Amino acid sequence: MNEKHNHALVIGGTGMLAGVSIFLAKEGYSVSVIGRTDTKFKRLKADSPPDSIFPIQVDYHSDDLYTEVEEAIAERGPFDLIVSWTPNYRALEQICEMNDQATSFRLIHVKGSRRYFEDEEIHTTTNCTYEKVFLGFVIEGETSRWLTNDEISNGVIQQIMSMGDKRIVGQLIPYSARPR
Repeated sequence: MNEKHNHALVIGGTGMLAGVSIFLAKEGYSVSVIGRTDTKFKRLKADSPPDSIFPIQVDYHSDDLYTEVEEAIAERGPFDLIVSWTPNYRALEQICEMNDQATSFRLIHVKGSRRYFEDEEIHTTTNCTYEKVFLGFVIEGETSRWLTNDEISNGVIQQIMSMGDKRIVGQLIPYSARPR
């Protein structure tokens, strides 16, 4: 899919998006991953090709985030792809501004089910292709459950491979059937 020089950023890439981080690493990306837990980073690196995962161990609400992202861009180049699971839209907007480059890049914003019905606007740079992945739920018989990490990662990977402005993983309707 891609050559080794491509650089991806996965925000929240050690938890439910770990499968996305591993997929991108196996596709030849240098993957900068924002997360908070050293143990999860070690597991992620063990499951990925050597020298493909670059941990950014920081909380995305911390001001240190921007310094760490600047260093990642300086070391591995601008991001060709950003995959984000963060409700902090302002931080995501600032990362997109920091990533400003001559060529276009993709932002895949992973969002919870509520955001499908009620969401705030996000402002991106003109060279950013903004795509949304909404996470729903699964109805099984008389009950419903939230998506598994594998189902979430697989849905995001499908979005990476196919493009398009939006994807729903699982179902969102009837919203009243969601797990409580």
